[in-house]
Amino acid sequence: MSEDTTTTTDHDTAPLQLPVRELVAFACRRGDLIGEPTGGPTAREGIRAHRKLQKQRPAGSEAEYRLQARWHCDGQEVLLSGRVDILHPQTDLHRPVQLDEIKTTYRPPAQLPESARQLHWAQLKIYGFCYLLQQRDEPDNIGDDRIALQMLWHNLKEKKNHPERHEFTRSELEAFARAAVSEYLQWHRHWHRHRQRLRVSARSLDFPFADYRPGQRQLAVAAYRCLRDGGELVAEAPTGIGKTVSTLFPAIKALGEEQVDQLIYLTAKNSGRQVVRETTERLQDKGLTLSLLEIQARDKTCACRLGLCSRDADGICPRTRGFFDRLPEARRQLLGEPLLTPPVVARVADRWQLCPFELSLQMLPWVDLVVCDFNYIFDPLVRLTALQDGGQRRALLVDEAHNLGDRARSMYSASLTRSDSRRAAAASKAQPTLRRRIQSLVRALDKWVVQRRRETDATHGDTELWVTPASGTEQRPEAVTRAADKVATQVNQLWESSQSPPDAIADWLKVLYRYLCIEQLMAEEHRCLTRTENHPSRWQEQQLKLLCLNAADYLQQCYRSFHAVIAFSATLRPAGYIYRQLGLQPQSPYLMLPSPFPPEQLGVFLCPYVDTRYRARHRATDALVDMVARVYRSRPGNYLVFFPSYRFLRQVAERFAERFPEIAPIQQQPGAGEQERAAFLQHFREGQRTLGFAIMGGVFGEGVDYVGERLVGTIVVGVGLPQISEEQELLRRAYDTDSENPGSDGFDFAYRYPGMTRVLQTAGRVIRTESDRGVLILADYRFDGPFYRALYPDHWQTQTCNSGEALSAGLSHFWAQDP
Repeated sequence: MSEDTTTTTDHDTAPLQLPVRELVAFACRRGDLIGEPTGGPTAREGIRAHRKLQKQRPAGSEAEYRLQARWHCDGQEVLLSGRVDILHPQTDLHRPVQLDEIKTTYRPPAQLPESARQLHWAQLKIYGFCYLLQQRDEPDNIGDDRIALQMLWHNLKEKKNHPERHEFTRSELEAFARAAVSEYLQWHRHWHRHRQRLRVSARSLDFPFADYRPGQRQLAVAAYRCLRDGGELVAEAPTGIGKTVSTLFPAIKALGEEQVDQLIYLTAKNSGRQVVRETTERLQDKGLTLSLLEIQARDKTCACRLGLCSRDADGICPRTRGFFDRLPEARRQLLGEPLLTPPVVARVADRWQLCPFELSLQMLPWVDLVVCDFNYIFDPLVRLTALQDGGQRRALLVDEAHNLGDRARSMYSASLTRSDSRRAAAASKAQPTLRRRIQSLVRALDKWVVQRRRETDATHGDTELWVTPASGTEQRPEAVTRAADKVATQVNQLWESSQSPPDAIADWLKVLYRYLCIEQLMAEEHRCLTRTENHPSRWQEQQLKLLCLNAADYLQQCYRSFHAVIAFSATLRPAGYIYRQLGLQPQSPYLMLPSPFPPEQLGVFLCPYVDTRYRARHRATDALVDMVARVYRSRPGNYLVFFPSYRFLRQVAERFAERFPEIAPIQQQPGAGEQERAAFLQHFREGQRTLGFAIMGGVFGEGVDYVGERLVGTIVVGVGLPQISEEQELLRRAYDTDSENPGSDGFDFAYRYPGMTRVLQTAGRVIRTESDRGVLILADYRFDGPFYRALYPDHWQTQTCNSGEALSAGLSHFWAQDP
């Protein structure tokens, strides 16, 4: 075998470590983008089949045989690595060494898409070449020039093997590998030049503002140390401190100094992504050469869903036909682009007729900064594995981290309902086998409920509820899981046969896959809730829910994929509560920064003469109506009143209309879409006089910058406690009985701490810049107690008002002061 002797350039002196899977995925994929169902049942079945076949291998064969070989190609030394499923050593001189790769399928291999077959064979061919390279340096190498490669197709439906074996010469495999590696190296050199420009520009980058705000430098220094040394950092940075630039700037410095390889910035709201874009643009205007990729949800990106294309007669999107044949040109066009926002990616996708969402995923390894939602890192069904491989030192920046605990609990919970499953069965008439499988699932749910009744011998009127732990297999709904697994298997078979399930059950299938995934992951943090409701029409609704009470362990497992994790928000208190919710290491630093604004900018008025508890709300309505009118009339401007529920909001709004018909508040409506929300916010402009009623913890109470005169006052009605429910009570009891943290008060963890987080987030809407001035009204007697006072930010200078008259006097005094 000849070796290239081309003179290496400076950047080629170090060996390029290149896993075979990465090489094949980049350089050997051709043809269509094959649709796959969401979820993991196929992966579980594949793992079981692999283990079974590996155990059946002949004596002397090796499973998971490690391959590692150095090779010079196009002037670059490459270190190829991987693991082949089975190695059969040479048993006689007439039969060469054989490598087996196991692939699972639901149909005969000849019926598999040709693009899938070629990709599997490409991986095995390069494994074969690696083995021959690896043997070249062995002392007892006899110079064998041939190797046998066998693709062992295992049909999961028939439980039969379909071997496909070919012999190859060294020169054949070398030619194949050279073509793939050359294509990769050509791309990698373009990528390397981009990274060189990034490093040079990042090292010379100055902070984009003339001065640091109070606390900004402290946050930036702490963030840089975490990024440099690895580990975790928690930072409570009050509103206005500039959290985004204070974390992004040191992170980019760490990129420039090669302390980290890639940045992942998580934010749960569109407004958060916008701030990251604007901050990045400001840094790019200062000379930074950095590529940002923003991942938007598939539903908002898919060209078919947006009406930009339509599926063909086979139900397949034309943008997926030949996807990997057109991908290289689109990828080259996007490499190094400063802002790969959804519109930018969509324009390139339109030019090359590619799926825009899939194109954005293909760019994940080739950008410096990825901005996306929490679920792309933490959700077990939709997480982006390309961002969690162990070969890169990635930094995870988690903005608005106070939302992560609840979001993660929902990600690791799942439920199935009888009514939705019956509708899915009815919508699958055209595919009888699928329909029968779904009907079997409905019957399994029925039997599970009957079993719960038999074991407890208790009823509760029209509603019944049973709670069982998920730790023991004898109490798990295994029959339901088996039935759900059979549905998923049937759907997988449809996909492999180039068919698709009915569009009408697409959302229900996502629910099904989540159930199967969470059922596999369930641990002591889960409870199994079975709920039935009897309806007047004589049918019974049934729900089986796998409820996660604490996702901390799952979050911690995700953190391990990252070199550094920085969680920050304006509201992360108390520390013990936050660490237990987010799965952070107890020894991780906790940074609490002061507000960058003088306390005189915010007038905080505590009104304990109002009792907003549920049983006292009827009596509190008139007092609240009077309070809202006093605050609104104290100084012209825009005000928001935040309520704990829509019912209470409507109750106060009706009474307010009776007493003050000349003032017409605008109200947040349940289930409002993006256009309705935008219209609501349009009322809060400079120079307006708007009174708005909204929900605490909703879209208008977090993540919105009401800068300047857009908002001059906020009234917080109540302490924000989550509504009492069986799920919240389970959460409370779990904290009460936590053996690892004896003495925990479950009511605090389940109700009071999350409630106060909502309050503090809502309060943070008022003061956003150095020139803002406004008032915050805390309307509830409980705010005056020691528990809540201990959680107040240090910069709050509260004034207690025991009557409406005292509140009016305090407001008059505040607004009369010179700004």
